[in-house]
Amino acid sequence: MEESKSQKTLIDEIKLYEKKAKEIERRAKEKYMEQVSDIKQKLGKASEEASIRAKEVIDNVGTYVKENPQKAAVIGFSVGLGLGLALGWFFKKK
Repeated sequence: MEESKSQKTLIDEIKLYEKKAKEIERRAKEKYMEQVSDIKQKLGKASEEASIRAKEVIDNVGTYVKENPQKAAVIGFSVGLGLGLALGWFFKKK
C-alpha cells in the first residue's frame, strides 16, 4: 500500500512537470512569434521607406533630365562609356 502511494505521488509529480514544461514551451513559442512579428514589421517599414526614397530619386532624376536634357545626355553617355570600358577591361583580363 505504501508503494502505491509513493508511485501515485511520483506519477502526480511527473504530470505536474509535464504541465510546467508545456507551459514553458507555450510561452517560448509566444515570445518567438512576437519577435518574428516585430522583425516582419521592421522589414516591411524599411522596405516601404526604401521604396519611397527610390521613387523620390527617380522623380528627381526625371526632373533633372527634363530641365537639362543636354547635360543628362552627356552624363548618360559618359557613364555608359565608363561602364563599357571597365567591363571590357575586366573581361579582357580573364
